[in-house]
Amino acid sequence: MRRTQSRRATVRAIRMHEPAEAIAAKVAALRPFLGHGTVERRTRLARLLRAERRAALTGIGYDATRHAALRRLDAETVADMKKAATGTATAFRIKT
Repeated sequence: MRRTQSRRATVRAIRMHEPAEAIAAKVAALRPFLGHGTVERRTRLARLLRAERRAALTGIGYDATRHAALRRLDAETVADMKKAATGTATAFRIKT
């Protein structure tokens, strides 16, 4: 390589674990800290997701695995809320 040419640094990365396994482990680790009620869980997840999006924009403190785990927990919470909403609606139906 000539001295006049600029050297480009190459980024090399190695994954020691599969992403799905890492996300599942992070989900299991975060679940106890989110609260018991679906509304409380949804509120805490929204706050944590906002913080993670802010970190993604700045690049400081961003963890892609944590972000994916929070998204997965949020999707589970929304599904639980939908299931609860349809469950209560069917519980009060009058059969004719």
